[in-house]
Amino acid sequence: MKDMEIDMWLIYTSEGTDPCLPLIVGLETVGPGAFIFTKEGKKLAICSSIDAQDLETSKLFDKVYKYTNDFADVLTQTVKTINPKNIALNTSKSEHLADGLTEGRLRWLKRTLSTVFTGNYLSSASFLTKVRSIKSQTEIEKIRQAIKVTQDIYAEVFEQMRVGMTEKDVGQLFVDGMNKRGVINAIDRTLSMPIVMKENISHRAPSDVVINPGDLLIMDFSVDIDGYVSDIARTVYFLREGEEKPPKEVQDAFNAVHQAISLAADAIKPGVKGYEVDAVPRNYYIEKGYPEITHSTGHQIGRDVHDGGAMLAPRWSRYLPGADEVIQPGMVFTIEPTLFLKNDIHFIVEENVVVTEDGIEYLSERQNELILIEYK
Repeated sequence: MKDMEIDMWLIYTSEGTDPCLPLIVGLETVGPGAFIFTKEGKKLAICSSIDAQDLETSKLFDKVYKYTNDFADVLTQTVKTINPKNIALNTSKSEHLADGLTEGRLRWLKRTLSTVFTGNYLSSASFLTKVRSIKSQTEIEKIRQAIKVTQDIYAEVFEQMRVGMTEKDVGQLFVDGMNKRGVINAIDRTLSMPIVMKENISHRAPSDVVINPGDLLIMDFSVDIDGYVSDIARTVYFLREGEEKPPKEVQDAFNAVHQAISLAADAIKPGVKGYEVDAVPRNYYIEKGYPEITHSTGHQIGRDVHDGGAMLAPRWSRYLPGADEVIQPGMVFTIEPTLFLKNDIHFIVEENVVVTEDGIEYLSERQNELILIEYK
C-alpha cells in the first residue's frame, strides 16, 4: 500500500459476501461489517456486537469497533479519524475475486462516507490480486497436500474402472474416494462428482452414458484441503477385447499433448507474460496440423480452482488483463493444452506447477504414459 500510495483499504462485507475474506482475514461477519487496513500498518475491524467475539479472540486487529444499531455511524467516525486522501475498495471490471462489492453496496458506501471523505476511491485489484497470486511456502505446501490426495484417489479409480460403467458410476468412485479421506470437491466445496465425460465435452456433471470398448474418457477433478485446492485432469483409453495398445491416432494425440505440456513448462519463467507461454503449445499444435487450443493453456490455482490473476492465455478479450500479467515466483498454475479432434479423439491432461526463481517445479506427478484400462 505504501508503494502504491494507498492510504486506506476498506473491505465492506456482510454474510461473508467478499471473496477475499478467506485469504485476507479468515473470518466473516453476519451483520454488515468492515475490515480496514492503513498504510501505516493499522488493522481495524467494525462489526455488530454479535460478531465481535470471533474478531476479538482472533487477535488479528489492533482495534475492534462494535455497534449495536448503526453501522454507518461507527464507519464514518472511523474513516473521519483516519482522514485518508484515498480509499481502495474491492472493485474490478475484470478480476472476479477482487470484485467483492455489489453495485448497491458500493453506492451505499459512497453515499454514507460523503460527509467525511472527499478524496479518491481506487481499486484494490492491483495489490489484492498480487497477494492472492504469489503463494507463501505454507500455501504451496497445502496445495501440494491437496494434489497428493487427488492423485491417490485417481489411482484408486483407475483400478476400479471398467467397460460398461456409466459416467455417473465413475463419478461415484471419486465421491467414495473423497468420503473415505474426509475431503470435498474443490469446485463447489461439497461431496459431489467431478467432471467425467466421454462425449459432449463441456463443464458438466456426469451423465448416464455408458462407457464402451475403444472409448476415451476425460476426468477433471480437484479437492479442497484446508481451503487450498488441486486441479488435475486425466484422459484414459478403454482397450477393446484383445487389444494391447491404443490405435495409432490415439497414441499420437496423447504424445502431442504430452509434448505441448513440456513446451509450455519450459517456457514458464519469472518475467515472462502469460500470453507468451500460451503461444508456445498453441503454435506447436498448429504446426503439427492439429486444431488450435480453444481456451487458455493454464490458469492459477490456490484458494480457488480458478484463482484469478495471471493466466497462460491468448490475448483474447475474455482473458485480458490476465494474459498480459507478468509471471512471478510463487504463482501456481495448471498446464492443460487441450486437444479436440474431429474424429472424436479428445484429450485433456492437466498438470499443476509452481513457478520458481528460474523455471517451474511440477507439484503433480506428471502423466508420461497414456493410461490404458484393460478390457474386462
